[in-house]
Amino acid sequence: MSESARYEELVAELARTLLRNRDASDVRGGSRNRRVGISGVRHQLDVSFVDRNTSPHTLVVVECKHLRYSIKLWHVKVLKSTIDDLAQRLGADSSVKGIIVSICGAQSGAITYAKYHNIDLQLVLDGPSFRFKYADLELKAESGTAFGAGYAVAVGVALHPCKLCGLAFARNGTPEVCPSCAAAT
Repeated sequence: MSESARYEELVAELARTLLRNRDASDVRGGSRNRRVGISGVRHQLDVSFVDRNTSPHTLVVVECKHLRYSIKLWHVKVLKSTIDDLAQRLGADSSVKGIIVSICGAQSGAITYAKYHNIDLQLVLDGPSFRFKYADLELKAESGTAFGAGYAVAVGVALHPCKLCGLAFARNGTPEVCPSCAAAT
C-alpha cells in the first residue's frame, strides 16, 4: 500500500473516531469512494462523510495530500470545483464543506483562496502525534498512535494559524509557526 493510501486511511479513521458521538454517517474513504456531481462526473473523494447535526446536512469532503511540498493554489481550486459540482447536484437540502489535510504547509495563494472559499487547510502529520479538526471537534493522538495503533482522544485544544503557512496547529507554549515551518527554517 502506498504512503498516500495509508495517509487516507489514517484520516478516515480519524474522522470515524472524531464523529463517533456526533450524528454523522457514512464516513467513507479510498478509491471506491465516489459521488456524482451535477456535471455527471463521478468524483473520487479521499475521505467523505455526512454531518446530520447541521441544517442543512453537510457533506464533508476531505482531500488528503501526503506530499513532500506545500499545497499549491491549484490543489485548492480543484477541490473548490469538486465542491461546487457536488453542491449543485445536492441542491438546497444539503451543503458541502471542503477540508485539505497535508503533511506540509500551503503556499500563500492557496491559503488566501482557501480562506475566501471557506475551505479548511489542516496540518495532519502522519507521525506518532497528530491533530484533526472538524467543526467544534478535535481529535488529538498521542505518541505511538499513527495509523490506528494505540489510542486517540477528543480534546478541546484551540488551534492557531501558522504565521508562515496559515495551517492550523496546536501551540505548545508560544511558537508562532507550525512544526513543518519551524523545521524548514
